[in-house]
Amino acid sequence: MRAPQTPQGAADIVMVRSRADMDDFIRLPYQLYRAHPHWVAPLEVERRQFLIPRRNPYLRQSDVGYFLARRGRAPVGRVAAIIGPDGPASQRQGYVGFFECTEDPAVARALWEQAVAWLRERDVQTVTGPMNPNMHHECGLLVDGFGDAPRIGMPYNPPYYADLFVAGGFTPVKDLLSWRLSPTSRKVRQLTGFADMLKLKHGLTVRLADWRCFRSESDLVRELYHACWQDNWGFAPATDAEFTYLARQVRLLAPTGVRIVEHEGTPVGFSILLPDFNQALAPARGRLTRYGWPVGAWRVWRGRRAITRGRLMALGVPEDNRVKGAALALLSDALDMARKHSWNEVDVSWVLEDNQAANKPLAAAGATIHKRHRLYARCVRHSEPCSCLAAHAHPALEATHAAYV
Repeated sequence: MRAPQTPQGAADIVMVRSRADMDDFIRLPYQLYRAHPHWVAPLEVERRQFLIPRRNPYLRQSDVGYFLARRGRAPVGRVAAIIGPDGPASQRQGYVGFFECTEDPAVARALWEQAVAWLRERDVQTVTGPMNPNMHHECGLLVDGFGDAPRIGMPYNPPYYADLFVAGGFTPVKDLLSWRLSPTSRKVRQLTGFADMLKLKHGLTVRLADWRCFRSESDLVRELYHACWQDNWGFAPATDAEFTYLARQVRLLAPTGVRIVEHEGTPVGFSILLPDFNQALAPARGRLTRYGWPVGAWRVWRGRRAITRGRLMALGVPEDNRVKGAALALLSDALDMARKHSWNEVDVSWVLEDNQAANKPLAAAGATIHKRHRLYARCVRHSEPCSCLAAHAHPALEATHAAYV
């Protein structure tokens, strides 16, 4: 997909300060992707609420700068520079996110330099992205798997964005994998039988999160979530307010999607399975109302019956609580739920490329990688890669970078 071409020439970079600027910032993707068959337009009202710090608890506790590139009055690019509350002040970690741009390296470079200058002024040493706005939300640049629509909560972008990141001095540091499973395949049914045997042998049960006790269940899942991912690359704990915000979204989207595995009555892990609401959102084209009529809302309501797949967005068992078969019990439970919904696919995303504890069982169960997203990093104080990126860089990407960009 090619973005609409714009006349060549210098672009003006402005910081978003007015409602009109924010309108252009929010609506730019709808212009860039209007003819693209696979991009799913988010609801404009939801994007507006998400990007306003007073409505988003993570952004409310962060330092955020939104930048917009214009040629004349026309917006041609955007980016956000973010300093989150998820790290010690002595190691301030910056992020770039919400990046969109026409296929023009000059515009992208101007955006990168403005965002990096803003971060440099605030004593940030390295910047990672794309993060929208951090790893608990959409993150990563799509570098492989452009041939179908993104699943709910996963970003989509045209292939040329990778070139714009590299030209902007960013180095690839980590790949995020999306696996695809068929709930009715022979291997999956064998896995389900094996999981049932382990559940019986080790006293495991899987139950639905009880949202009538929202606070206690949310706190339990948050504790398990942090315990599972605390040692993972790039992980930073979610704040109380942010996790409550996320839990309320999940409860609204999938009241029965959060499952907890227990060992003899003690919670030892959890999973989150969402219907792929992108299939229902796509017909609305980002608007719930048109000309005063709820046309978009009606399209979403009708589209919900056409959902044929789900996304397993989280599955974890803390290492110190790891009971044999607990993770397999959660995976088998998710696939069983998918069959009950008559879904023909479960997307497991995302998984770190070097997380062999997750990738090997998925491959053994017959899953295939169908999308790959990539994270990049850049030194804020230098224009070229330097030693300060050593903690971010991943050597295995030297080969895969050439293959996917």
